[in-house]
Amino acid sequence: MSDNVQELDVKEKQKQIASFTGKELRDHFGRGPESVFVSLNESCIIMHMRNFLSPIEQVLIEQEGVEWVESLREIMMERVLPKIEQYLESMMDIENFEFFYDWNIEQKSGMIIGINWEATVQNTRTEFFTEAMKREIANVSEQAEKQPEHGFIEQVNPRMIIAGREGVLIEIEKELLSFGHKQTLQIAKRRLERRLLFEGRFDRILGVEILDIFVHWDFRRDRSLLVFVTEPTK
Repeated sequence: MSDNVQELDVKEKQKQIASFTGKELRDHFGRGPESVFVSLNESCIIMHMRNFLSPIEQVLIEQEGVEWVESLREIMMERVLPKIEQYLESMMDIENFEFFYDWNIEQKSGMIIGINWEATVQNTRTEFFTEAMKREIANVSEQAEKQPEHGFIEQVNPRMIIAGREGVLIEIEKELLSFGHKQTLQIAKRRLERRLLFEGRFDRILGVEILDIFVHWDFRRDRSLLVFVTEPTK
């Protein structure tokens, strides 16, 4: 197959994934995102949503606060995510993929990420910024919980860098999970870590402005995925 045909095939898949994801979010939330940008390779699928906030969520924010919308989205994603996974399985080989998601309610943005963790670790390239990023991520992790036992960093396109962490949960968090407080822990950790990440030195390390940061956890495997959305890197 020629490179041109392969490129067209990837673009068509990106278009189809964006359309399906937007429709599912619209069907479940009453309003879908203004746009869904899809980036994919053999071991990673990223769906970046922009201008995504439904009218009922806006009312909830005004009357009850952002945490109500975060709780609502946690519940809704338990219904939406399996459908997106099933759709991707029907059109792509996503065996051994794990899915993560996060929202920045204030910026009306969101992210859904499917990743083959082991394949990404094996294929990760060493970039000039990798070691400095690892040190800063370890510093942030230590402030919030503890330094990761393992991790990786990968630039998936000129505007997105993903970072995986393993072994960051502390004992009190594990106890909270054992008592069924997954949603509360998810929301609290998301808010704390995003603040610490934005306060970090990542823009100076990369030499570009950080526009958005997303973070989510797989508590069962004690894994966490960070996504940095930046101005185009050089």
